[in-house]
Amino acid sequence: MSAHAAILKEYKFAIDHLVPTVPEVVKEEAKSAYEALKEKEYLTEEEVTEALVKTGRAEYPHRHAYRDLTQQLGESHRVEAVLEHAEPAVEKKLRELLHDTSASLDEVLKSSLFEDSFTPEERYQIQDGVMHAEEHMQEEMTEVVEKHRKEYDALVETYARRMAEIDAQLEQLRALANQDPKWKDEIVDKVRTLEAGWSVTERDPELELIKKEIEYWRGTLGEDV
Repeated sequence: MSAHAAILKEYKFAIDHLVPTVPEVVKEEAKSAYEALKEKEYLTEEEVTEALVKTGRAEYPHRHAYRDLTQQLGESHRVEAVLEHAEPAVEKKLRELLHDTSASLDEVLKSSLFEDSFTPEERYQIQDGVMHAEEHMQEEMTEVVEKHRKEYDALVETYARRMAEIDAQLEQLRALANQDPKWKDEIVDKVRTLEAGWSVTERDPELELIKKEIEYWRGTLGEDV
């Protein structure tokens, strides 16, 4: 499998797993982009990246809004589904651990307590319960989001503003590339790497990280920080 074919495969997987509240037009545009790329005889990395970034940017505010809202509304339901999936003895231990630590389910799963408190078989049982719960919650959570559409739309707007702020910071970093030919290529490459984070298959660009990059390069270029 070529490198481009592998990226296209990741793109298809990502499209199939867009959050369910993403507008239908975004899904259709992504599918059309994928099909067009797949049919091209000569495909460049830039063309694939452009499609990945376009879809990633379109999904970004909806993905974060969906996750924020479903975490708020669905966590207790998710925990109960995992507990119900477990055998009585495992359920009892997990319920007590959640109560005693006052931690979320995800925090418990990532902690050393999880390995210390459960056997490998019990951990597998709980992790299988988590996967089972998440698979069956998506349709239900979509219905829940519809009942809380105002909160969801407000979150979408919040994350759209965050995108705009990230873009503005990236432009500030890009502008620094013109300050000194010695560092131009390195700064441009850094901006390109950060912008690739908009890709639907990559980790989102982080605002604080970009601000630190700007601070670093201003210092390197001798500007007042």
